[in-house]
Amino acid sequence: MYEHLLFAQIPPSRHNQLLRILSGIAGQQPTRVIERHLLFMPRKIHDSRGQQVGGTQTVQNQQVQALQNQLQGDLFHLQLAGEVDDEQFPDEDAHARENVEDKLMKGAEESNTETRGRQGLNEPSSDAPEKALYNFEKQTWSLRFSDLPEVAGRRPVASRMISSVDIIDGNAIEFMDALGYKYVSEYILEGHRVIHNNLILLLHRIMLFPPPQSSGASTSSPRKSLPPYGSLIPLDPSGGYMLQASARVQDGTKPDSINLAINELKAFKDMMKGVVELEIGDRLALDTRVK
Repeated sequence: MYEHLLFAQIPPSRHNQLLRILSGIAGQQPTRVIERHLLFMPRKIHDSRGQQVGGTQTVQNQQVQALQNQLQGDLFHLQLAGEVDDEQFPDEDAHARENVEDKLMKGAEESNTETRGRQGLNEPSSDAPEKALYNFEKQTWSLRFSDLPEVAGRRPVASRMISSVDIIDGNAIEFMDALGYKYVSEYILEGHRVIHNNLILLLHRIMLFPPPQSSGASTSSPRKSLPPYGSLIPLDPSGGYMLQASARVQDGTKPDSINLAINELKAFKDMMKGVVELEIGDRLALDTRVK
């Protein structure tokens, strides 16, 4: 699969305004997105074991084989990504943030505001069951690979090959070990997603985990629990966000599909002039190769 991209940096002071604009353009409420990403890198000497371990028992083997074929040559980082809910963080900051973001979206669809209020959608329901805190063992993951984007100049957008394989069951960490990859670090992607025609609009920022409280805590494996939401550290010290507009093409060999995706991105860029300046971005900033 190929992904075509445009980016724009958004200061935190404009986050709420832009979220309303995107909601109005798409004619839908944004979807809250929180993802935990585990970053892995290949070992110097690849393990050539052919046996299935952990998550490999339920991963579609053809997809894994196709991904391994893509990785021939350069060494790339791989990621395990899994969805997380606000209420799985062990503090009230995440819940408060979720409620505030629900309120700021009032007016994005004025015709539905009164109805939503009567239905109590803006207030927590006393009958709603409480969600359990984060459980690492029950986390579902997808294995993701993103190639180095093509050299700028050929197209007015950034283009790269991507792959995603769902790991439905089993031990994902043992699976990565069987592939010959070791854990490096992790982060939280948090933001909102809006779908506009064939475009995926993701307004997000990257949040880093705080340093371990114990000096002897291991950093060679993922943490089994989430830290308090309020302790997460924005990768951008200013707290800014990134707007990513993307269009995906299943078959990168079909020019008509590629042109349709690129033209939609160009039309969206023109429509957003005066609001945000969408650009190709720095190709090397999207480089997933192991240095």
